[in-house]
Amino acid sequence: MKIKTKKQLNLPQLIEWGFDNPELVKGRAYNIDDENVRFAPYVSFLADGTGVRVPCTITQDNTFTVEEEIEIDEDTVIPRLITRNTHGGYNEWTNESVNGFNLTHVEAIYIPNDDLTLTLIWTKDKGLVE
Repeated sequence: MKIKTKKQLNLPQLIEWGFDNPELVKGRAYNIDDENVRFAPYVSFLADGTGVRVPCTITQDNTFTVEEEIEIDEDTVIPRLITRNTHGGYNEWTNESVNGFNLTHVEAIYIPNDDLTLTLIWTKDKGLVE
């Protein structure tokens, strides 16, 4: 199963991540994560994948949010999870994996999305959902 995940990176991390994932960044620009800046500084990756352009001042405190799809299994630690127990109750967990739970008491496991919806990733009947 694959899920989309977001992470915040500083400039050196963004450049390293971009060079490690050229298919994701070719021709793309990433703005800093600061909504209070009118003309947000950005970093762009060249369309041919050979380099990066930083046409402005970036400080060590600036971060960039990137999104990628990752393959998960029952041992993958996920930043936020919601479980539905066998009695119909819900609980939120941080930095947990499917195998980290006592699954005899869990009916379903979800990943919460930014738009307040949930993505089902595991059920008692099917295991990991495709």
